[in-house]
Amino acid sequence: MDLWDMTKLLFRRWRISLPLLIIALVLVGVASQTVPPDYSAKAHIQLIPPPVVTGPDGRQKPIKNPWFDLGYAALGNAAMIDVTRQSVLKQMVADGLSDNVTVTVDRVPLFEIEAVGSSPEQATATAQRMLTLIKEAVAERQASLQVAESDLITTLALDDGTEVEVQNSKLMRVMVVALGAGLLLTAGVTIAADALLRRRARRRAGAATEPPPAAGEGAVRPAGGNSAPTGSSASFDGQLSQAGSAARVGSGPAVGAVAPRVPPQQPQAAAGDRVGQPPRREHPGAERPLRTDADPRRPAPTSADATVVLPVSHSNTWPRGGRTERP
Repeated sequence: MDLWDMTKLLFRRWRISLPLLIIALVLVGVASQTVPPDYSAKAHIQLIPPPVVTGPDGRQKPIKNPWFDLGYAALGNAAMIDVTRQSVLKQMVADGLSDNVTVTVDRVPLFEIEAVGSSPEQATATAQRMLTLIKEAVAERQASLQVAESDLITTLALDDGTEVEVQNSKLMRVMVVALGAGLLLTAGVTIAADALLRRRARRRAGAATEPPPAAGEGAVRPAGGNSAPTGSSASFDGQLSQAGSAARVGSGPAVGAVAPRVPPQQPQAAAGDRVGQPPRREHPGAERPLRTDADPRRPAPTSADATVVLPVSHSNTWPRGGRTERP
């Protein structure tokens, strides 16, 4: 998501982003009032060359000082190393001063000291302590080489750090960090809320467009999970209902028994067909072709209203003697 899309999202979800942005601005304002500014004090100290001594003959006496021969920059760098050691800075903090001190040496033999403290008094005291330390370091470096007093390089403080300036750099850093954190929090919460609202909207849209369940969908299905075709299930239900009705009306088997199978009725012979043929029996074996030729031993009917005589087959199991006659 680029900056333009982020901006459009913040404007579209202004009900969420605007309160968060107001809270971030309030936090920035509170930080600007609670974070104190820094105070800077500057001091300068100058290196003074040894005085020129003229002998009785009018000639200048040579200066026997190795640091003078090396130059003021060499002595200045040695003194700066001595005053910026960690042991010196820790002692300054223990004395209630600040360790935020910067010491530089310009091209001319001049030390520039900048001390930053939490109060004007602390900044001034730190700058004055650094002036004293530089003066002592310059003297000690020359004393270690046994330089005569007339050949010593001395120091001169140009200002003592009483002029203090207010620095808002720390305050600006705190405000920038607070504002950045507030903007990131606003963007993150807005994006998360937008995603959540979109997800809920999709769920509601899917629930609204989902078709209602069909009638009978909750009926019991077979264990295999495959439902039978519609026609077969309807015929099966019809047979069950007919069987149940027949069982309730008649005095046959118990309720729910299946009715016996009724053989299909034979179609009546047409007027023009030959009659007098015996009905075809059903055998479990292969079907025999229907006999189409008329029996020549049977006389043909004279008219359509003539009586049809059907042959009666006799079985050996029937009793003879006329006790029971089969209709």
